[in-house]
Amino acid sequence: MSSITHPFMGKVFVGNPTAIGTLREKYERVMMPNEVIEMEFKGLRDGMLFTDKRIVVINAQGITGRKVEVSTFPWKAIAAYSVENAGSIDFDAELKICGSGWGVCEVQLGRSADVGIVCQFINEKILA
Repeated sequence: MSSITHPFMGKVFVGNPTAIGTLREKYERVMMPNEVIEMEFKGLRDGMLFTDKRIVVINAQGITGRKVEVSTFPWKAIAAYSVENAGSIDFDAELKICGSGWGVCEVQLGRSADVGIVCQFINEKILA
């Protein structure tokens, strides 16, 4: 994979799976009408959504976290991905998503995130 990262964001700790709607106040303004959230992850301040149309990465910035960067990646623009599961010493798993025209987006998932389920979900979206 390319070492080029997405120009709008660095590596983000998006955390563990959580109940859908946990980060609603951070993403509700960027959602499309009738867009369905299918999976949600929440870290300490950051998060990620898998919807029926795209991946949304939420990156809280600054000391207070009130400044929020939201990056979206349509499923049709994702060309490839890789995952690295959490080892016995590592506390997180890494997901790298390679897209057409924007390079690689890197996020860190919490230890309780099942990378097998994440892979199956992405496969259904990009290979179907």
